[in-house]
Amino acid sequence: MLKLKKFKTIYALIFLLGALSCDSLVDENPISEIGPNSFYETNEDLLAAVISVYDGMQSFYRTQYFYWGEFRSDNHFPTGANTFNDEIANNVISEGNGATRWTNLYRTVSRANEVIKNAPNIAGFNENYLAEALAIRSKSYFDAIRVWGDVPLFTEPVEFLADATKPATDANTIINDVIIPDMLRAQELMQTPSDEFRFSKSSIYALQAEVYMYLKDYVNAKTALQNLFALGTHGFVSTPLAWRELFYNSNTTDEPWGKIQSGPELIFSIRYDAVGEEAGTGNPNRSGIAQLFRGGIPSYYMSPEIENKWIEKFPTDSTEWVTKYPNTNPATTRTVFVDDGMGGVVEEERFNYGDWRYFYSRQNGYSGLSSILIGEAKTGKWGDTVYPSNEDETDVVVYRYADMFLLWAEVHHHLNPTDVTTVLDIINTFRSVRQLP
Repeated sequence: MLKLKKFKTIYALIFLLGALSCDSLVDENPISEIGPNSFYETNEDLLAAVISVYDGMQSFYRTQYFYWGEFRSDNHFPTGANTFNDEIANNVISEGNGATRWTNLYRTVSRANEVIKNAPNIAGFNENYLAEALAIRSKSYFDAIRVWGDVPLFTEPVEFLADATKPATDANTIINDVIIPDMLRAQELMQTPSDEFRFSKSSIYALQAEVYMYLKDYVNAKTALQNLFALGTHGFVSTPLAWRELFYNSNTTDEPWGKIQSGPELIFSIRYDAVGEEAGTGNPNRSGIAQLFRGGIPSYYMSPEIENKWIEKFPTDSTEWVTKYPNTNPATTRTVFVDDGMGGVVEEERFNYGDWRYFYSRQNGYSGLSSILIGEAKTGKWGDTVYPSNEDETDVVVYRYADMFLLWAEVHHHLNPTDVTTVLDIINTFRSVRQLP
């Protein structure tokens, strides 16, 4: 856990000042602004407030989602483009490391608190909106305690300057008093089975599975996963092309660059839209994928460890593949031109030996295996095209069906450690839909 010891007594003052209304600071009613007490009157007002909460999520998921998670794993290693990338990868964090700041996370929490407080005061309010705010607050605090451990806890809107100063609250208290109650209440209120870009029944169940697995509460994790599967709203893709559509977002003929990723595995993603606002790299409605994974020198490369492990499991050498998997042909092929022996050439289809997910996750795909050394390849599953980061609309996938299915295997193993057969059946089902041996 990336706990910043020197940050334990940091107060969230500067992060919440933006949430203070004008009349909290002076004894005058706002003239050109709508105060919170008069804003929440209709479901249309409530929807606008909920959208602003998702806007907050856009801000901290665009890059910090990767800094706080993926880049601390062994999937990537820093390229040396920035010093703080090395700090993140090695879990040696300085106080000046901008990737560790929680400004946008607390802005999101503050907006969610406004919705949670004011929604019940609206006659006939849409309970789905309240459920979304509760789910977002639960997810935000869950992300926070996994990164920092103990953090300041705000469950009410900050109305006065004095209320914005708080010490850290014990992480276990936050889990038991906020994270779990919020996600369970969200489940009760939510009526929408599935929505790719907003919290729904399916993504709330995914959140519950994630939280309970973190707590090693495998019984409740199993229940959450069963509830998710019972909805029947999601399933696997079964072809390489369909898998790539879950992530791939290369530039198109029309600006701004990008497309909406699609597929039945996508449970919940953060949507970005570069249309309608002034462009700028730091703008929260721009994704950080291009900034982090593309460009001349990206922030991180694919790690040699993960590449070598991938090749060990699914050899890219034809002889090694056939020796290991004599009864299974690779799922993808390529067209090559070979000498026909008579001065001409003929087209020939040849197998791409190895795991096609590896090729689609790596810069330049299968052809890049011979031209880009291991340890020097960019992550390419979102596309290889380099385009301006201030035009990036790539969605950030938060929950995916495949993740939940593999959690199901893990849950079963913990609850039934001697039942190896069932776990292997789950894993082999997963391999079968991916056309792997």
